[in-house]
Amino acid sequence: MATLRARRSDTLGPMRRAVPLLAAVLLLAGCSESTTGSPTAGSTTGESTQSSGKPTSTSKEPAKRPKTINLKDVDPCTLLTDAQRGELGLDRPPQKSTSTVHQSPTCGFDRSDRTWGTTVVTATKAGVEFYTDGSFDAEAQQLQVAGFPAVLASTPKQKTSCWVAVDVSDGQMVVAQTTSVNGDVEQGRLCELAQQVAGAATTTLAAR
Repeated sequence: MATLRARRSDTLGPMRRAVPLLAAVLLLAGCSESTTGSPTAGSTTGESTQSSGKPTSTSKEPAKRPKTINLKDVDPCTLLTDAQRGELGLDRPPQKSTSTVHQSPTCGFDRSDRTWGTTVVTATKAGVEFYTDGSFDAEAQQLQVAGFPAVLASTPKQKTSCWVAVDVSDGQMVVAQTTSVNGDVEQGRLCELAQQVAGAATTTLAAR
């Protein structure tokens, strides 16, 4: 009888020792399952992506315009009225063309005395930032033309020209380039004339 009890004790001993070990294994398994799928410092999910509280991209401040004007299908030759052309002395017939820079319609207005002329562009593939972001090698100055944000651009490399670009819509602008045909008109005066041309063209456009 004592021998039988001893054998039972020897048999149950390993089993009793195995029970705590099995419980510990199950406990560890349960803990590992509870952490599956939680975000880590390098994950792209969870609150860690918003810890800085800052937006991931910057937004451009909307331009303050009297109105937004779509230049699509606008003929630049119609932007200077007969009266406006008369005030500027642009008495030669307008000449339609296409800007190789902006890939948009242009119109040339010239004077009979050939002192200076202007080209008006209705650019639909670039905004006024073209003249400020380094795309165009020039000195840029912010101003307003007919109530619209605008940029005046000039460069010492081309003293016979001056540009004024008027922001009429996102990614669109009216550009007035004035040029001294014989080089007799100073660049400062050309910039004044470019502002006058841009103002006249924008006033005509905004009145439509």
